[in-house]
Amino acid sequence: MANTRGTPKSAGHWRFGVRCNRMRPCLSCLWVLFGLLMWVPTASAGILSSESDHRTYGALVLGNGLRVVLVSDSTTDKAAASLDLDVGSGSDPNDREGLAHLLEHMLFLGTDRYPTAGEYQEFIRSRGGNHNAYTSVDHTNYYFDIEASHLAGALDRFARFFVAPTLDSQLIASERSVVHAEYSSKQEADGRRIWVARRQALDPAHPQAGFAVGNEETLADRLGDRVADDLQAFYLQHYHAGRMVLAVLGKESLKDLEAMVRARFDEVPVGTSHALPDPVALYGADTMPLWQIVEPKKELRQLSFIFPVPSNRKLYATKPLSYVANLLGHEGPGSLFTALKAKGWAENLSAGSGMVRDAEGTFEISIGLTPTN
Repeated sequence: MANTRGTPKSAGHWRFGVRCNRMRPCLSCLWVLFGLLMWVPTASAGILSSESDHRTYGALVLGNGLRVVLVSDSTTDKAAASLDLDVGSGSDPNDREGLAHLLEHMLFLGTDRYPTAGEYQEFIRSRGGNHNAYTSVDHTNYYFDIEASHLAGALDRFARFFVAPTLDSQLIASERSVVHAEYSSKQEADGRRIWVARRQALDPAHPQAGFAVGNEETLADRLGDRVADDLQAFYLQHYHAGRMVLAVLGKESLKDLEAMVRARFDEVPVGTSHALPDPVALYGADTMPLWQIVEPKKELRQLSFIFPVPSNRKLYATKPLSYVANLLGHEGPGSLFTALKAKGWAENLSAGSGMVRDAEGTFEISIGLTPTN
């Protein structure tokens, strides 16, 4: 998001996803991987890189359809991997809000080869690494970094998440409590309260309008409907190779990295492709224009303008909204911010993309207002 004079604190809560703060990852490794995951490779695609970039890159598609990006860096002391699925909370069943988020938690609690809950986490931690995951509306992402010499062992454990997790029903209750605690901890956060108000303005049929986090009520066992069965069904329906992209960075050669990946991820199930539902507009035609007032819990004075716009995802190479954001967020002479500041109305201003979906998104301008006299 383009920004001048500092982004309002609440803007940081408007990511519209659920992140589990297990451990802080090595950003230098993972930013490389996240950037590559935004580019979906094909077997014959070439990867362009800077002349000053000493790394070498490769792309392949496994026999099961899993797309892979490889990064070889003989000088790195950290290896890393990230796997992204194009499914998230927007695919939760209507009566099981938060199911995708709970499943994300459950994958960390044991697999067929490593059934002990916490074994993966301890392996990563004790070898200088970090791990995390997040669930957004249309994506779920798992990632880790580790001392470079231990990449093979980490990948061996990581791959089983997507081959044969135990989804141990005995651990669901405790993990549901963890999810509920995440939900409860954000109840008084102004950023979350603002988002809840904004969500109420969306078309109820839009995936973004759902309750992504989940709690003890939405994830409870019911008569004839165990959440364990729903987790298993969701996993079998959505967690297959055709919906996944994997990025791996290591000190090994591309040939060795490929062998390492094939030996572990060829087992990921092929699955069955399902047609995506027709896109739903973010806002109904009869709800615009709309004015909302949210009373903050803390000292916060913010005015936000939100405009539905066509999706910017396919325009990643030219980024037209970034030009608009830079023009509106500029703070030099003649800028919007300068004019508002001269009148004593604004302390800061930010502009940029808000929600981003395949069919539609939002462009947002947020102004931090001065105190009233």
